[in-house]
Amino acid sequence: MVIGEANYSNAHGTPWVYRHLGLGKLVGMPVPGTMSSVNWVTLQDPSLVFGIPVTGFRTSEGYYLENTQLEPDVKVANDPATVVKGEDAQLRAAVESLLNDLKSKK
Repeated sequence: MVIGEANYSNAHGTPWVYRHLGLGKLVGMPVPGTMSSVNWVTLQDPSLVFGIPVTGFRTSEGYYLENTQLEPDVKVANDPATVVKGEDAQLRAAVESLLNDLKSKK
C-alpha cells in the first residue's frame, strides 16, 4: 500500500489495519497519527470554525491511534521535480517491492 505524509484520518487508519492484518508492505512516507473524528462547529462569528474531537480509534490494547505516526516498511520520498514530469518514486518502489516478493516465493 502506498502511503504519504500528506495523508490523515482514514488514510492513517486504513494502512494501520492493512499492516495489523499482515496484508502487505507499506511504501512511501510516514503518515501522521490522526485517526480520530471531529465535529466541525461554527460560532456566531462564521469566521470562527473549529473541530471538536468526538471519537477516536483504539487498538485492542486500549491505545488510541491519535498521535502515533505510522512508519512505512519501505521509506521513499517523492521529489516534486520528478512528480511534475509524471514520475512517482513511491509507486515505482511499491511495484518493485511486489515483484521482489513474487520472485522470492518461487
